[in-house]
Amino acid sequence: MPILSSSVAFLLAAAAGALLVCGFAPFSWWWLTLVCPAALYVALAGRSPGTAFLLGLVFGLVFFGLGISWTFNSIHEYGHAPVWLGIFLVTLLVAVLALFPAVSALLFSKLCSDQALCLRGALAFATLWTISEWVRGWIFTGFPWLLMGHAHHSSPLQGVVPILGSYGASWVAVLTGCLAAVLVFAAVRKKLVSLAVLVLAAVLMLVTRQLAWTTPAGEPLGIALIQGNISQEEKWDRTKHAGILNRYKQLSEANLDAEIIVWPESAIPTYFYKVRDSFIPDLEEIAKESGTDFLVGLFTYDQLTGGVYNSLMTFGEERSFYSKRRLVPFGEYIPFRDLATFLARHIDLPMSDISAGKGRPLVKLKGYLVGASICYEVVYGNEIIEAMPEADFLVNISNDAWFGDSYAPEQHLEISRSRAIESGRYLLRATSTGISAVIDPKGLIVARSSQFQEDVVRANIRPHEGQTPYSRLGNWTILAILSCISLIILLCHWHRTRSKTLSLNRPDREMRHS
Repeated sequence: MPILSSSVAFLLAAAAGALLVCGFAPFSWWWLTLVCPAALYVALAGRSPGTAFLLGLVFGLVFFGLGISWTFNSIHEYGHAPVWLGIFLVTLLVAVLALFPAVSALLFSKLCSDQALCLRGALAFATLWTISEWVRGWIFTGFPWLLMGHAHHSSPLQGVVPILGSYGASWVAVLTGCLAAVLVFAAVRKKLVSLAVLVLAAVLMLVTRQLAWTTPAGEPLGIALIQGNISQEEKWDRTKHAGILNRYKQLSEANLDAEIIVWPESAIPTYFYKVRDSFIPDLEEIAKESGTDFLVGLFTYDQLTGGVYNSLMTFGEERSFYSKRRLVPFGEYIPFRDLATFLARHIDLPMSDISAGKGRPLVKLKGYLVGASICYEVVYGNEIIEAMPEADFLVNISNDAWFGDSYAPEQHLEISRSRAIESGRYLLRATSTGISAVIDPKGLIVARSSQFQEDVVRANIRPHEGQTPYSRLGNWTILAILSCISLIILLCHWHRTRSKTLSLNRPDREMRHS
């Protein structure tokens, strides 16, 4: 029996979806990632599968419609797509993403419609929610943006992140919110069970926050992140390339007391072979004389295969390269090229025919191994930890100018904080227009830049050694937990359904015998 009328339930689902956006940066009201899913959980109690699907769909449409509205800016403003095409593509993306909470709500209704507000119902909802996040993170190349776990870089749930990763933090957050809802709406016996579980969870959270999984290994390193504040229009104007290179060079020369200098993604907006014999030797000479190692973003070209790569290069003590492996669909490559030629005609994205790199994401700076990632790759926790345990710290270079003045740069930085916690390493984040930042192994921001300003972020970091449980096992731990809980819930559902069927058929048998 529903505890809310249909109209109130739909209003609650829409309101929860809207408010949930504020659980993430730039607002970072993390407690909303407990409250808002729990509100949907309450709205679903006692609903039919069809109604539950619609409630989840409304929730998802509002949540993603507001939370990733910045994608229109990228497609229309910088991709120069017509307004109608930008609206169509963003609407399509939001609709697809909204299907994930909708399908989760439908399955929850099928499994727990009659016993939603109890420990089993809370476990079922949190488990289905987290499974849907995980599937969203890999299907069709994946879009693991706005995961509930990303909001808990500085919340009481922070200690869960290095153990179970962001998906594990999502599960604990949603489960905690649902158990709190049981305390409000359920019968006394169910309230006591939920309260006991919540107290146990609170104790475990308190303990895990005090654990240090990695330790410093090496002397402090002085870091300078160079933010040139190069707009998209300026970056791809070939007549301005010399000025761009000179700007980065001058900013670097003013910070040669740093041991490591990092430039953003595509800071050198051309191919390596075009600057190999001109600009790069000048920089290498500066690096040699000052004892400073450089990491710069640029493009590389494979003459044998014709492949173009979004890459980073290090030089100073040692030259090394890394090429981006996880590409952005319709941004760096065109999927289903034969079916999407009309998009290529209407969207003008420079360097949108990139090849994917290969190999482990490791480069060298000042004799240390560094876990490297470029832009969007940082949203994939399971790929960042491929650099473990060798990586002494992490570097992510990005061009967040694509996002304009939207929530996306703050959200991107927030995701990066989760990666630092999951790996137990410092993470250096250099971007073209901001936000550049140095993040410590606990996810705290040591130093950061403003947006849309020429800036240099200076800080000292310590290389770290050791491994967090997440960096050892990745998502397998939380997936094993979710699988076990799912199996138990399915068995309970099967047993309950079978018992009901037998009880309904028993009177018929007795009548036949009489």
